[in-house]
Amino acid sequence: MDIFVARQPILTKEEEIIGYELLYRNSRQNSFTEIDGDVATTDLLVNSFLGIGNEKLSKGKKLFINFTRNLLLKRVPSLFSPEKIIIEILEDVEGDEEVIEAVSEFKALGYTIALDDFLLKDLNKNLLPYADIIKVDFLSTSKKQREAIEKIAKFYNATLLAEKIETRADFEAALHEGYTYFQGYFFSKPVIVSAADIPFTSFGYLRILNELNEVEPDIDKITSFIEYDLSLSFKILKFVNTTSTVKITSIKQAIMILGLNELFRWLTIISLKEQQPKTAVAEEILLQSLIRGKFAELFGMKHLGLQRKAECFMVGMFSLLDTILQRPMEKILETLPLSEAVKNALVKDESELAIILDITEAVEQANWEKLNSFGFLATELSSCYETALNWTNDIFEELK
Repeated sequence: MDIFVARQPILTKEEEIIGYELLYRNSRQNSFTEIDGDVATTDLLVNSFLGIGNEKLSKGKKLFINFTRNLLLKRVPSLFSPEKIIIEILEDVEGDEEVIEAVSEFKALGYTIALDDFLLKDLNKNLLPYADIIKVDFLSTSKKQREAIEKIAKFYNATLLAEKIETRADFEAALHEGYTYFQGYFFSKPVIVSAADIPFTSFGYLRILNELNEVEPDIDKITSFIEYDLSLSFKILKFVNTTSTVKITSIKQAIMILGLNELFRWLTIISLKEQQPKTAVAEEILLQSLIRGKFAELFGMKHLGLQRKAECFMVGMFSLLDTILQRPMEKILETLPLSEAVKNALVKDESELAIILDITEAVEQANWEKLNSFGFLATELSSCYETALNWTNDIFEELK
């Protein structure tokens, strides 16, 4: 599955980039597809921060992100650091008592507030005392309308940002009218950034959130729930890779590095996202990955010892990533903080873990000629595979 986000720079008059606005896209076509605002923003957040990666998109600058009324009331912006995002309030959001309460909380926490496509209306006038930035669409406003907005911005000490700057004449007009920041095709069209991702297949996000809400969360239970989910495991490892240099040998280790608060934050965002339809292919991929992971764990424990259990599971679980993402395994592993032993096994370098993976694949294919060459008992292999199959079926039914 490919994911897409568009990014357009916001600049000063000296053309220094101070941030980027992130725009929802669902293909390489550089235009907005009509979609529910809540779905667009939650997709954007998940794709940007967990799929593509915040650092790749922001390059150390703040990200301007549109939030709907519903997401403001759910306090979704507070799941992100005020050092990383600017909250854009859409033009159709009414500044009623509930919204004002939420926005005042964001201000107290240090967030920068921008009013998008601003025109003064009864609908939005109550938001003005909280606005740090007022964005004005130069294509759809007259000079007279802008003069009124400029007076309002001066009264509330808000910074003016000119949107839809298409020509040098637009830029010079905005400069003359006192605008500080600029955005539009005159500087840059939105640039599509994309990445390969694994479709969501889990049924268990709320169960993990419930466990995280316990007074003393059970780390082992949380780990097992995450291990059941190839997509979530993959995303957590990618995120850990951007925040830590530690090489990971188990999902539990990744959770401990990430921290329970950070894990709760991301699961909250994921649970807001309307999960994609679970196709038969997506479910089969998850099923096969779990069988491989459990078989490798069971067989590996017998021959490499209990201390290699987690590594064996990860090798089996992630062994289909190249098939799923349609990319060379070596390229995928560049984005994951896995231990060298796990990485080497996944690219089939000669090692104990690589042999475990070879045996796992041979059992799956019923390649008894190859299995006989390893010298292991057929009864032992069959027993481990049957246990892995039954365990996976039980887990799958439980999650459903």
